[in-house]
Amino acid sequence: MNYFNQYMLQFEQDKDFQNSILKTRDDFLEKSNGIHKDYINYLLLGNVQSGKTAHVLGIISQLADQDIKLFFYLTTDSVDLQTQTKDRIEKKLLGFTVLDENDHHLFDTAMRGNKPLVIVLKKNSRVLKKWRDSLLNKDYLKSYQSYIIDDEADASSLDTNQSKKTAKKSKINELLSDIKSATIQCFFIQLTATPQSILLQYNSSSWKPDEVQYFKPGEKYIGGNFIYTDPPSNVVKFIDFDISEIYDETAAVDNDLTNALLTFLITCAEFEINGKVNCNFMIHPSHKTEIHSLFESKIREALNQIIHSINYPEDQSLKDLVKEVWLDLKATKPDINHIDDLCSKFIEIVQREEVKVLTINSKSDDELKLDSGFNILVGGNVISRGLTIPKLQTVYYCRSSKKPNADNFWQHSRLFGYDREKSLIRLFMPQYVYKFFTHLNDANNALIEQALDRDNNNYQFFYPDNISPTRRNVLNKDFYVVKGGKNYFPLYPNENNLVTTNDVLSQINELYNTTNEGILELSTDDLINVLESLGSFDVIDWDLSTFIQSIRVLSTKRPTMNNILILRHDRNLSKGTGTMLSPDDRKLGKRYSNDIVVTLYLIRGNKDKGWSGTDFWMPNIKLPENLDFWNAR
Repeated sequence: MNYFNQYMLQFEQDKDFQNSILKTRDDFLEKSNGIHKDYINYLLLGNVQSGKTAHVLGIISQLADQDIKLFFYLTTDSVDLQTQTKDRIEKKLLGFTVLDENDHHLFDTAMRGNKPLVIVLKKNSRVLKKWRDSLLNKDYLKSYQSYIIDDEADASSLDTNQSKKTAKKSKINELLSDIKSATIQCFFIQLTATPQSILLQYNSSSWKPDEVQYFKPGEKYIGGNFIYTDPPSNVVKFIDFDISEIYDETAAVDNDLTNALLTFLITCAEFEINGKVNCNFMIHPSHKTEIHSLFESKIREALNQIIHSINYPEDQSLKDLVKEVWLDLKATKPDINHIDDLCSKFIEIVQREEVKVLTINSKSDDELKLDSGFNILVGGNVISRGLTIPKLQTVYYCRSSKKPNADNFWQHSRLFGYDREKSLIRLFMPQYVYKFFTHLNDANNALIEQALDRDNNNYQFFYPDNISPTRRNVLNKDFYVVKGGKNYFPLYPNENNLVTTNDVLSQINELYNTTNEGILELSTDDLINVLESLGSFDVIDWDLSTFIQSIRVLSTKRPTMNNILILRHDRNLSKGTGTMLSPDDRKLGKRYSNDIVVTLYLIRGNKDKGWSGTDFWMPNIKLPENLDFWNAR
């Protein structure tokens, strides 16, 4: 049986997406063939809601054609997500045996069968322990190769004890390590759109990827470059959010929330008139379940107010609001149905009570059926990672944090996807939160560019200094953060760079004009040439490769940034001095707060100052202020 060809037949009507899966499979086969280890970590990097599951199921189908028998598919610790994933795999992987986490008693029989086997498990310590204990007792598995697909691999698989003074691994990390060892070889596919915590693992970590593959989404994908733009996209509607009004039961429903609800209802009406039977609206206010309940109450109150206005047509306020919403939607969808038709239809939908309000969090037990009907989803963490929300058109998002983790918040971008009607997407969000997400989008684009560079093995992330790439408890202390706006110079400089650096500087002086203050404004390539001419340094003292990588990343993301070189001659500093820069040069560098500033001092290498006796160039670098640059050692 040709499993891959049968799998691809399901995408016959979408050639664009089909070609995307084909390319992912081909790249995977090319990249993975050269890796020969007992335990292989392979990072498969996609975008949020870009079809990662469909792509990895294509890889599984291809591997089944190559006689791979055993696959594990790990989901986050959510009953809804685990059920959704199992159902999807059963529908898509025809001819496979698919087991649930409670089917361990069927494992031996399935392994004796002639079908490839997929076991879908939650990353839950109780579930994983049961399977670990069972698998390690099966000696025959040592003749098999296994593939583990870790969906949302950054979420809970890594060792959360890394920052603690203990050698004991966190429980889920320990259990997964044991499951990896159950077969003769384990190919561990780390599947995620937010790989920060994985790529920042220290280089000798058993969880650091051996290979990274980024797969591009199809042409119809709607992502960050459409939603989070500067100037702001026309899909965004800025809101003034005051949490105190949610707690006040006597307060009227916020106008912005009412506008978001009406936007959703008009969109539902447009869909139904055009023969579409599904549309979803997500409200993400907080991770706190009590706030979810309060928002659900406010939404139900707003629906009741709309019904009241429908029953009392002399009230003009609803008509005015509907017209305002209709005009806004018409600006991006000129062929939207007439306002009178849409009003009649959305009134019909409301009166039929077809709009469902669902709170989805750790305390809810609603069975999720989001692929039909008109649904309003209120929640936080449960709806913000992994869970697919079809036909999501309207989002009201007001969650914030004083010290946010980039990977966690980027996963909240549930508006991304394929099946949205682009012209009717609307995002209601505070302006400061929108600015934060534009920063995340810039950083995500920089990450993708690094992943597309096949020779790159040193990933770097840059964020405003109030944002961390990931949670600290999954990072070993052996990582490096360069603070923007801070001056960095080596305590133990390379004292053998005079000739090489002089040669490069002589060429630079011919190409650029020097100001009266000894300043040159260089291209990115020429600044890197200057830095590389300085020779090698101890990475603990002055990590030249990190600085160069920072410059390369910034050059693509901040085209208005300048590269400033300041040259100073005949400096008589002592070795081990607490500072390199003179007060005047420090002030001069501060003038270029948004630029990269490299200052070179030509040091007299006097032995009585602690040097080796030869003149040399001493560097200092300062990256743009209010940014942090993260990379693993």
